[in-house]
Amino acid sequence: MTDYFLSILFGYLIGSFPTAYLLVKFKTHKDIRDEGTGNVGTFNTFEVTHSKAIGAAVLIVDILKGVVAVVAIKFLLNGEFWLMASSGIAAIIGHNYPVWLKFKGGRGLAITAGVMFVFGWIFIVIWILSFAIVYLLSKNLHLGNILAIVITPVIIALFPNEIMRIFIPYYVSQNNFIYLGIVVCSLLLIGHSDVIKSFFQKKES
Repeated sequence: MTDYFLSILFGYLIGSFPTAYLLVKFKTHKDIRDEGTGNVGTFNTFEVTHSKAIGAAVLIVDILKGVVAVVAIKFLLNGEFWLMASSGIAAIIGHNYPVWLKFKGGRGLAITAGVMFVFGWIFIVIWILSFAIVYLLSKNLHLGNILAIVITPVIIALFPNEIMRIFIPYYVSQNNFIYLGIVVCSLLLIGHSDVIKSFFQKKES
């Protein structure tokens, strides 16, 4: 249990590093939480700063936070799958609800990509393809994100084991990969709750 506590604590602290907040503050002296959508993530960083370089920097650092949260546990604690996964999950939670920013963070897309890259890059490919198809059909960025989040774990669950084994590391079973995919996608949906609520309100009006 001590290892899991350390893993979760480490992951949360890594994930809660407020990349977008610090870079926007440095560039514009503004609090990103009070600008644009108020989201502490890549897209709002670009909207507030109008800088592709800073937006890209936030994206890269947030992806790396997810990678580091998982890989570090593998080497520091000789972590098995769920020990590593607990750090990755905690990192996503830390990113979305950072204690340093009164629990107001991002939606978790970039850091989730970093976490899942370690466990199986096929997750990201399916996610991007799902998003691209929905976005091309709907021309709605948020709808593309939300439906891709829902679709991705379903597609992964339907993959034959023989094919999935090609794309995931030896220490990751297909069932564990599916379970982790469901958990992280659930966190992403929670992170998009404001967007989902707004979408249904527009439908009703």
